[in-house]
Amino acid sequence: MQELKVVLSSKKELGLLLLLLLMEFTRGAFFLTFLPLYAVNYLSISVATAGLAVSAHYLIETLFKGAAGWQLDRRGYPVLLMGLVLGLVSLILMKFYQSPAVLIVGSAFFGLGVSPVWLAVISGVAPVDLKQRAARMGIVFTVWLLGGAGGPVIINFFISLNYNLAFWLLIFLWGTALAISLTLLPWMERKNSDSSGFSFWREVKIMTQNKAVKTLLLPGMFLQTAAAGLLLPLLPLYAQNYLGLNPNQYAVLLIAGGASAALSFLPMGRLADRIRLKTLLGGGFGLSALFLALFSAVRDPLGAYLLAALTGFSYAIVLPAWNNLLAKAISPGRQATGWGVFATIEGLGIAVGPALGGIVASTLGIPYAIILSTIILGAMSCFYFLYPIERLFPK
Repeated sequence: MQELKVVLSSKKELGLLLLLLLMEFTRGAFFLTFLPLYAVNYLSISVATAGLAVSAHYLIETLFKGAAGWQLDRRGYPVLLMGLVLGLVSLILMKFYQSPAVLIVGSAFFGLGVSPVWLAVISGVAPVDLKQRAARMGIVFTVWLLGGAGGPVIINFFISLNYNLAFWLLIFLWGTALAISLTLLPWMERKNSDSSGFSFWREVKIMTQNKAVKTLLLPGMFLQTAAAGLLLPLLPLYAQNYLGLNPNQYAVLLIAGGASAALSFLPMGRLADRIRLKTLLGGGFGLSALFLALFSAVRDPLGAYLLAALTGFSYAIVLPAWNNLLAKAISPGRQATGWGVFATIEGLGIAVGPALGGIVASTLGIPYAIILSTIILGAMSCFYFLYPIERLFPK
């Protein structure tokens, strides 16, 4: 609680957290709930167009995160403000020019606009050289999850009233985020003296000079995001066909997992500053594999809700500890760049996972995709328990 009081007493850090909350709420509501319904039911545009728009958003955000981080390290928060302005312009254009091309291009530019936000928040609230940074990351992850999970749910109430009202609400919230940035964040900052252009592969080459990045972090971040991505397109089908859950029950399942994770991030963040990372990573991945495997034995909604909550708890064990591990390999003077490069690599895992999950599910069946994800998580648990992580990061 002490770290939470410190963060909330800082105008800059409070502004960054509010910005993260509003950004994740708005884009989660827009892309995960509003846009597919708006395109099909209001504009009479195909669901394929809506899917392309969503993909364009997340693809562009992932591809440009490294460059956005590099610009943040050089120019500071003006880069963030430019991104927010671009996001607002994109939303307004999609509101007034209702065509498939504008939706796809506008969504792509929206992705470019949000690309520096997470990097600015994590660098400003939980810098890599901060002693109690895992506790700070617990706060950041809680805000991130509240926004990202709350937006897709709450926007439904406004959609049921009027699509135009819902769209204007999202524009208003994004404008509020921009206003917060203008009033609470510094306008001018120290510039990095690096005058060379950005190259993603050059940054990866620099980072892989660290043995820990090459042997531990890069494979780990790809595998864990791929393991999660395996399940993304399959969870609704598994819940319906194998667990017998209706749409409302599936929503409760997601809420149970998300709420459990959100409530656990703060204490798990504090714990990550006090316990060896290999213990938390090994235990967290092991519990994730166990709870995921137990889903095959569930036969009633209550059991599914309980396992979802336990899986959310295990996710909360892993995330702050994993983020603290990544922070050990990032230079304080180039942390936004480092986080951007890591985020791009994690994004590749998320992109590969659903495709691989779809292939396994279509050839062998959905349970086998879940088994594959369980095996990956279990193997990672064994690895972190056995591998001498501390030797790669001497104090």
